[in-house]
Amino acid sequence: MFVWPTLTYLLVMINPFSQVLYLWDLMREMDTKTFAWTYLRASALSWGVFIVFALTGPFLFTQVFQVSLDSFRIFGGLIILLVAVRYFTHGAGSNVLFKRAPDDDLAPQIALPYQVGPGTIWVSMMIGQRHSAALSLAAIALVLLVNALAVSLCALIVNSVKDRGQTLAGKYFAILMRTNALFVGAISVDMIVNGIKGVIAGGAV
Repeated sequence: MFVWPTLTYLLVMINPFSQVLYLWDLMREMDTKTFAWTYLRASALSWGVFIVFALTGPFLFTQVFQVSLDSFRIFGGLIILLVAVRYFTHGAGSNVLFKRAPDDDLAPQIALPYQVGPGTIWVSMMIGQRHSAALSLAAIALVLLVNALAVSLCALIVNSVKDRGQTLAGKYFAILMRTNALFVGAISVDMIVNGIKGVIAGGAV
C-alpha cells in the first residue's frame, strides 16, 4: 500500500507550525545548534514511543487494557478537536514548561506532549497495521526527521533576524498554524465519525 498519504497524515498531526510557536521563546534563548540537537533528541524519544504503538498498539489496547481501538479513536479525536479549535481561535503561545534551570533536560518535555499525543499515536498504529515492521520504522523516522529539519530551520530563521523581523516571522507562523489547525480539526472529526461507525459495526477497525 502506498505509504506517502499516511506519512503526510502523521506530519500534519505533529503540526510543526504550532511547535514553532510553542517553542518560540526557547528558540530565542538557545543557539540554533543546541536547539536543533535538543529537538533531534526529542524526536528520537518520540520515534521510540511511536514504534512501540506501531508494532504492538492493537495488542496492548485490545488484549492488555481491554479497550477497543474505536474507543481510543473517538476519545483521541475529541482531544485533537479541542486542541485544533484552541489553535485556530487563540493561537498556541509559549509554554511555562520552558521556564527552567539551565541544566534541565528539555528533550522529554518537547516530546511529551508536543509530538506524542492521541492523534499521532493513532496514526502510528495505523502505519503499523498497513505496512511491514521495517517500513513502519523507516517511515516514521523519515517523518520525524523532516519535522525536525523544518523546526530547526525555523529556529535558524528566528535567530538570524532582529526583533522586528522576529515579530513579523511570528505572525506568519501563526497564520500557518491556524491554517494547519483546519486540517487537524478535519482529521479529528474524521476520527470521531469513523470511531462511532466502528462501535456501531461491532468494534471493527
